[in-house]
Amino acid sequence: MKNSDKLKRAVVFYISVLLFFIILPILLSYSLGYRIDYRALKVYKTGIIFINSKPAGASIYINGTLYTNVTPAQIEELKPGVYKVRVKREGFYPWEEDLVVRPNMVTKADSIILFPVMQEMNEIINQPAMDFAVSDKGYIYYLAEAGLYRSDTDGYDLRKLSAYSNWPKKIIKKKFSPDGDKILCFNEKEIMVIYLNLDKAEIKDGQSARVENIFTAEEPIVDVFWYTGSGYIIVVTEKYINVVELRGGGKRNIAMLYKFNVSPQTVSYDPNNGSLYFMDRDKDNFSKTGSYLYRLDLRQKFFDYLMQILLKREPEAANEKR
Repeated sequence: MKNSDKLKRAVVFYISVLLFFIILPILLSYSLGYRIDYRALKVYKTGIIFINSKPAGASIYINGTLYTNVTPAQIEELKPGVYKVRVKREGFYPWEEDLVVRPNMVTKADSIILFPVMQEMNEIINQPAMDFAVSDKGYIYYLAEAGLYRSDTDGYDLRKLSAYSNWPKKIIKKKFSPDGDKILCFNEKEIMVIYLNLDKAEIKDGQSARVENIFTAEEPIVDVFWYTGSGYIIVVTEKYINVVELRGGGKRNIAMLYKFNVSPQTVSYDPNNGSLYFMDRDKDNFSKTGSYLYRLDLRQKFFDYLMQILLKREPEAANEKR
């Protein structure tokens, strides 16, 4: 063998070895998710974005560039940084958000909901209604001009429950009782209770619901809550906290539990611990600015306390309807 051939083979061998040790780290780094920024001459670790949408099959735009796959899709080998991601499908409102890609991590946007531009709308009841209430038992109750109606949530099985139609104007809220058998409605001055699922003995003239005016306030009503057991309601006005017993027909037991120093802005009732929370000024030091948070615990011998209040009042006053 000639010396020139040996030299060529040696050169090829050493070049191959050199390329091996140069290319191998690059291949290993690529397999481990590393990339090279040749402009900045830096090595960085890549990240991943995973995108899914309902409905699927939506187009994905990364910084304005259309990605080849549709949702669900996993976009790999992304340089760490912030990416403007846009998910779009014809007939739906697009979704857009800035997503942060971190090294060796998967950034997920897998709960995207695309809402249709044209929503399906159906007329549920074909007569004017003053208001309505949706229960968690799968019914809709309509306070209509011709009476009280009920249907399922799709508008089928429409039934007239009562001929009552003197509904309060500008109803603020409607609340179902804990047992689901009553609906409480109120505006600034009046409170009304709709009794559902009446006993056979209570049904008159084929009407399976009854409506009663429970309370009329002298000052604006802030909020009303069902007390545990659905037999009492807590009425919060701009001046007082009252408890009203539903039984009693035209005359009901009413107890004033608290008198505000200033009109309350926020009132919250927690049925789990039977407590009412509200803000009020300190009556002993009214010059102080700001209000304090108070808790009225209605569990602590509440009914004993209620009876003490009622017994101290005259019989006429105890039954007086405010």
